[in-house]
Amino acid sequence: MNAQQPQSSSMLERIDFSRFHVDIDAYINPFLPPPPWRRLPRSISRFFGYRETLPPKPLGNLVVAFWALIGVFCGVLIVAEVSEHVPSFEAHHAPIIVASFGAAAVLEFSAIESPFAQPRNAVLSQLIASFVGVVIGKLFALNEHAHHMTQLGGALACAITTAIMTITNTVHPPAGATALLAVTQSYDVGWYLILIMLLGCVMMQAVALLINNIQRRFPVYWWTPQSLERPKPEDTESAWRVKEGSVDSILTHDTFPGTPVQIIIQEGRVTVPDHLTLTEEEMVVLRRISERI
Repeated sequence: MNAQQPQSSSMLERIDFSRFHVDIDAYINPFLPPPPWRRLPRSISRFFGYRETLPPKPLGNLVVAFWALIGVFCGVLIVAEVSEHVPSFEAHHAPIIVASFGAAAVLEFSAIESPFAQPRNAVLSQLIASFVGVVIGKLFALNEHAHHMTQLGGALACAITTAIMTITNTVHPPAGATALLAVTQSYDVGWYLILIMLLGCVMMQAVALLINNIQRRFPVYWWTPQSLERPKPEDTESAWRVKEGSVDSILTHDTFPGTPVQIIIQEGRVTVPDHLTLTEEEMVVLRRISERI
């Protein structure tokens, strides 16, 4: 037995598990248009997370806690009040509010820079979870002893939802609770659960866009942190003329090789592309440079 153990471990080491990877964005992103927020007036685009200048300065945790308190209270209350007054929801015995919205609110208003809190994750994950949960619940209901196996159905729905979210880059922890509740507690709601989650997600996002953009910035991105801009022929030519190592123009090869990403430094002002994320140390350096011009 001891001789076989090293042999089996060496076999696992020979397998390159990094090859078992599916990048769904590589197939979807080329067909998606870039966000249109830059074409809107600043007073409007601000509340969609767009900034022409550097992201807002870091805030103390007391300020973050204050806005999180306001945001969570308003978000949960609005979702509950609106859902309660939808006649079709009441007719299908829908809960006043799905419990997973409480966990979602914490992400949407406290950890707003987390990938889990961005709109793609927050909305699509809940739709996936509600769909999977309803399907699993209805399949288990075909068995006359299904009411004795709700824990099995709930675990399966949560597991399948997690796997799908991982593959589709839409991981959002509260969605696991949605899938679980769809089988164990909200079976009578049926397909209406998808509409309930869609309406709740849209309202939660609307409140988040309003509250989180007063002193902070939300979302960091709508679909992906990568640029969705299409390279232009003149951009490809000008990219070769950019002086290597210059401060105000940096080449990126993450998405479209040859497309320049420009950081514009002016007197007292620094302009950073919407999709480019900088650390606080980098932002401090850029601010100091702009103050010395």
